[in-house]
Amino acid sequence: MGFNQIGKFQIGMAVLGLTALAGCNSAGTGGPSTTELVKDLEPGQQLKIGEADKSKDLRAFCPKTVIRAGTETYRTFENGVSKDDPGALSSLRYQATVREVARECNYSGDQLNIRVGIKGRVINGPTGATGTIDTPIRVAVVTTTKDVLYSQLHQVPVSIPEGGSTAKFSFVDGNIFLPAPDKENLVIYVGFDEGPPEGAATQ
Repeated sequence: MGFNQIGKFQIGMAVLGLTALAGCNSAGTGGPSTTELVKDLEPGQQLKIGEADKSKDLRAFCPKTVIRAGTETYRTFENGVSKDDPGALSSLRYQATVREVARECNYSGDQLNIRVGIKGRVINGPTGATGTIDTPIRVAVVTTTKDVLYSQLHQVPVSIPEGGSTAKFSFVDGNIFLPAPDKENLVIYVGFDEGPPEGAATQ
């Protein structure tokens, strides 16, 4: 399925060299504490539906969450270096990876509120350092006919502690409010995106 209506996720980066990179960095924990939503959910698990199962009015429906292929990894390089340059990995500063996603659905009247939880990790590259970086994560809700109902790009800060080389992060987007669906035709997409900061559609 294309993703043109909300702006193409532009990271599309190959993960070649990830294993070698990880081997050069010591394991660490770091990062913010995990939120209640994220820590209690396995990838793709639905925590609750808000009301008892009422299949006729879809009160038990919670859209599946998908990490968009090619957007699970985000890399930053030294100034002037492009990801497509020969030997770019030697100038890599940071690599962030989305590792788990989860969602929670709650119905109230004719409204559906979706909370999307994301967990990931950032590791230093050869030119990385400690400190805080912003990682651009987009959350979008799309119909199976590619109509965009919600799209928001979040700048999620991640801090690598002094003396460390890696950090975990977690984030929850709880601001998704949609009309209650009348069919099971929604999908939630999550991934890194260097596109426009607002959720406006682009071609």
